[in-house]
This record gives sequence, C-alpha cells and structure tokens, in this order.
Amino acid sequence: MHTINDVLTQLETIIADCRNRSSAMGYFPALYYNMTVAVRDGILNGQFEDGARMERLDMIFAQRYLDAYAARRAGQPTTRAWNAAFNAADADEISVLQHLLLGINAHINLDLGIAAAETCPGASIWDLQRDFDTINVIISNLTEQVQNRLSEICPPLGFLDAALKTQDEGIADFSILVARKTAWHTALGVAFLEGTARDYFLHDIDEGVSMFADRLSNPKGWVLRSTLRVIRFSELGTVLEKIDHLRQS
Repeated sequence: MHTINDVLTQLETIIADCRNRSSAMGYFPALYYNMTVAVRDGILNGQFEDGARMERLDMIFAQRYLDAYAARRAGQPTTRAWNAAFNAADADEISVLQHLLLGINAHINLDLGIAAAETCPGASIWDLQRDFDTINVIISNLTEQVQNRLSEICPPLGFLDAALKTQDEGIADFSILVARKTAWHTALGVAFLEGTARDYFLHDIDEGVSMFADRLSNPKGWVLRSTLRVIRFSELGTVLEKIDHLRQS
C-alpha cells in the first residue's frame, strides 16, 4: 500500500468477501472502512500536525488487520486478540455490538500501539503524541455514531447500556478513552524495547487483550448474559443487511 486510499480498497475487498460468505467477520471492516475515511478526511482537512506521518501510521496500522484477516482465511495463526475476535464470527449468539467491540479491542488495544511505535521508534514517539490523541478523538466520535446506528439494527439496545453499567465493570468501562490510553502505553513500551524484551512485552499485552476479549464474548453474570442474548436475537436483518447498514457513511 502506498496511500490511505489503498487501505480503503483493501477493506472494500474484505467487506465483499464477507458479504459473499454472509460472515459476521464483515461487521468490523464495515466500521473500520468508515473510520479510515474519517482519518483520511482529517488529513485532508489539516487536523494533524504531520499529515504525511499520519498517513504512514494509518497504513502500518491497517496492515496489521489486513495481515490478521489474510492469516485467518488461510488457516494460519494470528495474535490471540485477533483469534478471539475471529472465533466469535462462528458463534451465532454473539451480537453485532460484541463483534465490533472485539475488533476494536484487538485493533486498538494491541495493534495501534505497535503501529505507532513502528512509525516513530525510540524517542521520536513523543513527537507523535498530539496526533495520536487527535486520531483517537476521530475514532471515538465515529464509534458514537456507530452505536446510534446499532440501535437501528437492534431497537432494544438501550437496555444493554443499562445492563453494562450495573452488571459488569470490565465491559462497562470499555471505551475508546480506555483503549487509547492502553494503546499509548503499548506504543511507549514498544518504541523503547528491542529483541527478546520486546517480544515478551508484546506477548503480555496480547494475552491481556485476549483475556478482555473473553470477557466481551462470555460476560459474567446471568443478568448481563441474558440481556445480551435478548439483544442478539432482537437484531433486525440478515448478516448481509447488517454489514451493509454498518458500511453506510
């Protein structure tokens, strides 16, 4: 890939593949496509201190997801975080919201920090901090829009918000704010580590992110589990229709 538009082309290919297979793996790339458009527009509108650097970061960031998806389709191993997200695509009881959170969990809590450190290794990571915060504000704003769209896919979704606030602190506290703080800490760690120390650090991060993914897929408490089941089976439309709904700009 040479530009952020190449990222969009790759995501369109994945979305088409998922549509052809009626696979729930298509929910996250539908969200991610709109996220990438928002970042591209932010670059064009001068929202970042260094637009060229941000475009490099976006491509490195996206490549991690593209590689994970390709590995999964080829039956090859990927990170534990992405493995948990992809496994959920085969579980009929997992809601669209959970699928999106699993993708966000893997891509932001693990991949974003790594991509940031690869874009600005060593002490240069500090030069990225303001633009890093800006890109996450864009992501956060888009996620709010997606949550509103999810209520159209699943009208009773408001009941889920209430359940999350009272039944499971881990999921209730899951937000882009929390995720981006984790990503920045990961970026700082990766930027200054090399060799075995870097490998151990990333292994621990991946393990923690995958453990959170398990809580997203299998939340504690019968009230929350029951609520999620009601939410899932209250969703309107086929997998294909849900992908198309999320993909709308």
